[in-house]
Amino acid sequence: MQYWKRQYKVAFPGIGYAFSNIDNRNGLKIEFDINKDLTKETNKSVLKIYNLSDETRKALELSDILCEIYAGYEKTTGPVKMFVGNTLQVHTKNSGKDVVTEFRLADGGTAIRDCEISLSFPPNTPGNTIINAITSNMGLAVVYGQGATFGTFTNGYSFIGNGAEALSEICYGSGVKWSIQNGVLQIILEEGILQNRGVVFAKDSGLIGSPERIIKSNPKPDKETPKRKRKRKEKKDRAEKQAGWKIKTLLSPSVLPGDAVKVESEIITGWFRVEAVKHSGDSMGNNWTSEFDLIERLTYANG
Repeated sequence: MQYWKRQYKVAFPGIGYAFSNIDNRNGLKIEFDINKDLTKETNKSVLKIYNLSDETRKALELSDILCEIYAGYEKTTGPVKMFVGNTLQVHTKNSGKDVVTEFRLADGGTAIRDCEISLSFPPNTPGNTIINAITSNMGLAVVYGQGATFGTFTNGYSFIGNGAEALSEICYGSGVKWSIQNGVLQIILEEGILQNRGVVFAKDSGLIGSPERIIKSNPKPDKETPKRKRKRKEKKDRAEKQAGWKIKTLLSPSVLPGDAVKVESEIITGWFRVEAVKHSGDSMGNNWTSEFDLIERLTYANG
């Protein structure tokens, strides 16, 4: 196994610590399990760093410190930002052979937890103006996916409480959904995408094994209402049943939930929206992979 082709960087920018194997091909051993999806629940990661010095470990054993995880391959992009989050818990275990420090991280956890707002807007305020004000209070940048638009609030808008609850209120009425990806608020249509990065997974471009079929149903009642008719016309309605696939690839750190990717295999060929991502890695082991839950967006062949 050619471990030297794998590169990583783990940074704690708020306190000035960073670890990498870019210059030193061996570096410290790290392991990570990162789970991301399109829900408003915070994305989570478990990061393990082996055999830190006592002084360094004590400096890192703090709650809420910001951690950034980068990973990739030397011959392609090098380490790419894969996860940003604050520490929920830090735990160290001495097995006799290794001292393993485990960090449990949440993306946007402190922004959601700590943001209490009081906002008031006059009549005919555009929804995106309100969203931008909320995210500014949360300390987050915001990006909008393809076709994600907001109408105006004819009677104005006022809110006192948690910023995340205000986001949910505005987005629900506009047929969009929000999530936090790498410290950035992402807003996309219910069945839309953030962007098409032109990523193609095939046998000769990262795809491992064969895609597995997934069928998911919507637990909400399928009732035709004036609001649903309007959303369907505006292409903002959630599908009652979602058909898709689960694929495994070589580590693909740049792909985010909400992106469109293409799969080319003997079973399927087509474009899909990424619903969920799991990145797993061991800098000195066999694992350095990504798994994606994909929902069909365009017609696929041979499925």
